[in-house]
Amino acid sequence: MAETFAAAGPTRFQLALPSIAETAFCSNLDAAGISYARIDPASLFGAPLAKLPLIVSGKAGLVAGTVQPLADIGILSKAAPVIVILDDDALDDAISVMDIEGVELAVWPLEAEDILSILQRIDIGQGFAAGVRETGRDAFVQIGMLSDEVSRIADQLARLASMKDGPVLPVAVTDRSAAETARSIREIIRKRQVRKQFFPAELFADPAWDIMLDLAAARLEGKQVSVSSLCIAAEVPTTTALRWIKGMTDAGMLARRSDPEDGRRSFIDLSDEAAEAMDRYIALVDSGAI
Repeated sequence: MAETFAAAGPTRFQLALPSIAETAFCSNLDAAGISYARIDPASLFGAPLAKLPLIVSGKAGLVAGTVQPLADIGILSKAAPVIVILDDDALDDAISVMDIEGVELAVWPLEAEDILSILQRIDIGQGFAAGVRETGRDAFVQIGMLSDEVSRIADQLARLASMKDGPVLPVAVTDRSAAETARSIREIIRKRQVRKQFFPAELFADPAWDIMLDLAAARLEGKQVSVSSLCIAAEVPTTTALRWIKGMTDAGMLARRSDPEDGRRSFIDLSDEAAEAMDRYIALVDSGAI
């Protein structure tokens, strides 16, 4: 049975965390004045859940504190929104839950402000935005901007990839080897990263483009890209990178690929449509046409 703790007022979260993680997490909830109910992780999949956001953590491919694969979180998300907290060592596990509806991904450690932001995003997503504080409205704007930007890029890629009479490219460009094209992309990435030596990184934050450049180069190099590696390439906080990866995957810009040598592992790749559009773009850049 769940037991409620902390501030007066309605319970906002259900926590099903191992004791080690729970101690630090609850102190942040207490500091934020947020009431919560504790649930023993061992009983998580055997008892009915209240329709409140549920916080769990992932470890070694499992819902921490249980013997259930992390992908089984979909069973729980049918009853309530689920926030899955991962640490840096478990980021690659995100791919197993990234396409499950009702799941929000976050990265440990989470401060009180991060917890409030997640709660507000869930409230907004469920249509409970009325009365949300200013930070909630900021979160709403950020979600809208991310969604609009992903949709816009996906539409552009679809148009580019479907062009039958696209720009005619010089033979020297279209005949370049994959290795040469990959080097061109890596040079674009290097030049983008140099800007951080002279200007604040957040001034030029463009995670969608950084993600696509990294995946385009890796595809040409024949390399597999993990979620953790892609989060680094995105050049934004990890939780933000995870939201972008999920949004771009949902929009059909990125694809999940199984490891042919180990069916238990998956990687992130450009969708075929996005890869074709990127090929066109790089060819145009290298030809001097743009």
